[in-house]
Amino acid sequence: MGIAGGFGDVEAVLFDFDGTLVHLNIDFARMRADVEAILPRYGLSTQGKESRYTLELVQECVQELSARDGQSAADAFRRDAESAVLAVEMGAAETAMVHPGAAELLHHLRARLIRVGIVTRNCRAAVGRVLQRNPLEYDALVTRDDVAAVKPHPAHLLVALRLLGVEPERALMVGDHPLDVRAGHAVGARTVAVLTGYSPAELFAPERPDVILEQVGELEAYLV
Repeated sequence: MGIAGGFGDVEAVLFDFDGTLVHLNIDFARMRADVEAILPRYGLSTQGKESRYTLELVQECVQELSARDGQSAADAFRRDAESAVLAVEMGAAETAMVHPGAAELLHHLRARLIRVGIVTRNCRAAVGRVLQRNPLEYDALVTRDDVAAVKPHPAHLLVALRLLGVEPERALMVGDHPLDVRAGHAVGARTVAVLTGYSPAELFAPERPDVILEQVGELEAYLV
């Protein structure tokens, strides 16, 4: 999809992290199972929440507990659930690898004064661990620890764009999951899907990204 040179007016590019810039082999099934194993201790269940992503499951359970048992119980559950999520993320961070062409792309963008943001649902500790071993150039990093609502909620991207000083219509959102494209559209940015994560091309069709690429490094041809 798309034609070369189609994003020549872009002033900032927002990138997802896991699956887009780096291969971070997070075991999401284990993460989900570990969080679900905590629920019975707090009198919670997954009933009615089966379709939620793990982070959204945790948030919904926090709200349920807060209303039913008070803030103290909600805070205790949140700590336990976040510890389970963090353990899986930090384990994956030890073996993360940058996707081919990603580091070079970010370097070239910043050399051309195109601002680079990383917008991720991962925690800052895990992202920091990956970047220690695999340095990448960027101007703003916004993790789930930095915002009240994570993508696909538009607030996550808007925080990054404010930090970069760029209006959404001059920005591009690049990600490996349909929710990245959804979030980009929600703020009025143009969007690029990459196929280096867990989502095949057909899953992006309902979201209608401007471009679908095999790898993130191919993006540079569209920014001339």
